[in-house]
Amino acid sequence: MADPLVIFHSESSMGWGGQEIRVFSELGWLKRHGHTAALLAPPGSHLGERAERAGIPVAWVPMPHALDPVAIFRIARRLRRQRAQILVTHSSVDAWIGGAAARLAGVPVVRMRHLSVPVQSNPLSRAVYTRMCDMIVTTGEAIRRLLIQRLQLSPSKVFSIPTGVDLDVFRPDRIDPRYLRKELRFEAKAPLVGMVAVLRSWKGHLVFLQALREVQEHRPDVQAVLVGEGPFREVIQDGVRSHGLEATVRFLGHREDVAEILGGLDVVVSASTAAEGIPQALLQALAMGRAVVATDVGGIPEIIRHGETGWLVPPGEPAGLAKAILEALADPVRGRQMGALGRTIVETEYSLERMGERMERLYAKLASARRGKFLTGGT
Repeated sequence: MADPLVIFHSESSMGWGGQEIRVFSELGWLKRHGHTAALLAPPGSHLGERAERAGIPVAWVPMPHALDPVAIFRIARRLRRQRAQILVTHSSVDAWIGGAAARLAGVPVVRMRHLSVPVQSNPLSRAVYTRMCDMIVTTGEAIRRLLIQRLQLSPSKVFSIPTGVDLDVFRPDRIDPRYLRKELRFEAKAPLVGMVAVLRSWKGHLVFLQALREVQEHRPDVQAVLVGEGPFREVIQDGVRSHGLEATVRFLGHREDVAEILGGLDVVVSASTAAEGIPQALLQALAMGRAVVATDVGGIPEIIRHGETGWLVPPGEPAGLAKAILEALADPVRGRQMGALGRTIVETEYSLERMGERMERLYAKLASARRGKFLTGGT
């Protein structure tokens, strides 16, 4: 273990999704491993409230816009007072505010990039990844390559460290596979497919609904669940009605028992059309040994290898998605074999412990270097 460090994370997002879960998981890991881990968040932040309940110190700082002088001053003062050794920024607003504050306080900055949406290449956007930080961490290799190419960054400054899965929680042998069917009163033999994702446009729920309509033409007994909440819910509900799927699709909302839900699905689907890194829900599905059908977007191909750990299809094509779902339902033995390989890969490469250790080494390396200098080398 590295010497104890004082590490602050900043997150201006008010929501709760994969990005915020990554921050929360890492804060908890750092705390359990003897480091001082704290969060900078705006009042009302979902992440901040969860962190506080978990015993993680939270500094509540309003972040109304990038480069807000009051926020910059407050964060810089907090970093100095707490003798912070690292600041990790996550969203656009806190990357600007936190980056400026850390420069005033003489604290090294790690900029996290969670999405594969192309970054603007103008001088202002580029400054966040050059002048305003010392290292960059992405949640997948595809995002890392995109940043390097788009912003002409030194590869030695950008590291890919995917989000890790808590293997003590996501363990197939601890889950009753009938759990979800009992709750929803589905027949034991009814094929059950589902998506676990925030309800956003680019998560591809509407594509999934179109595919599900085609699946039902061959498997009319199929049932589906959508797990998650988000701003696209009403649009998705309209899609369910327009496809006549009211009796087939259940909205489960936000759930904490994701392992139990995944353990009851015959096929886990990711229909994303853009913006993905490596989705945590897919890593969790693999950890649960599930059959997975996913789209070839962002960092997904890094974990879903077609014919090995799942079915990989082009994004935005309902027919291809439906065909893959039907193949997975028709060959459960093959699905289990792929799921078993997926579990092995998660155990060796994508566990929470693996993620924490890699981040810890990177932080220790950065904290030991001189202030304001870019570093080279791997993790």
